[in-house]
Amino acid sequence: MQSFEYLRAIGIGYYVPGTSYLHQRDARIKILFFVALILALTFTTSLSGLLLGVLLGLLGFWLAHISVLPSLRTMRNVLPFILLLFILQLFLYRPAQQSTLLWEWQFLHLYDTALTNAVRMVLRFVALVLMLGLMTSVVSTLEMNHGLELILRPLRVVGIRTDSLVMVLQIMLRFLPLLAIRMEQIAKSQASRGAAWDKGHGGVINRIRLVLPLIVPLFLSTLEQAERTADAMLCRAYGMQPERSHYYEYHVNGKDVVFIMAGAMLAACVITFPF
Repeated sequence: MQSFEYLRAIGIGYYVPGTSYLHQRDARIKILFFVALILALTFTTSLSGLLLGVLLGLLGFWLAHISVLPSLRTMRNVLPFILLLFILQLFLYRPAQQSTLLWEWQFLHLYDTALTNAVRMVLRFVALVLMLGLMTSVVSTLEMNHGLELILRPLRVVGIRTDSLVMVLQIMLRFLPLLAIRMEQIAKSQASRGAAWDKGHGGVINRIRLVLPLIVPLFLSTLEQAERTADAMLCRAYGMQPERSHYYEYHVNGKDVVFIMAGAMLAACVITFPF
């Protein structure tokens, strides 16, 4: 049955209800906190900073009382692709003047800077997956929607409809689990009609032949789901009023201020940590 577990392959996009310190923070503060750390992990060149980011991600899952296994499954599913990039980074790297040759065999050359860049790439990927998984686990869809809308509200001065922009981003993010569920349903339906799913492990060609029949029904199903979502939003008069009201009102307290200050300091540490 592992051949049909597409939903388990996605560890990002699931909100886990809880009462932890991370769950209780203001929505705007949580979004800014994670955005600061994600940007720091994206642009830092420090191995120590990336390793700190991995440790912060694991610590965040522990503080939120959430299992880290879904994020680890996400990394496991793309591990072959990451290993391929790791190998290409090792042997296709153009050495700088200060690079030291570590190993050589015919046309293959391994330099210390190439090894450093390859390790940096893997650490960056792991840290970003953990941080994104933690963010979607402690920030609900409602909080993400309202928080982003409040943060981006100043853009209305230049004529940008932030509420529509935020809704598009939210639908795009939350459709990933729905697509995985639909893929499972289609695969199981085809297997019950005689599709040889167990023979997809013989090579790349066989696996492609199994995936191709999923594309057309998945595409049609996605269009139908999008149409139902649009009809539901129209029935609820979404977009009819220029200003939307909210049932929940967000207020920043002292703990939120301490939380965002800690996030800013951690992001600075990730960027400025020495090699």
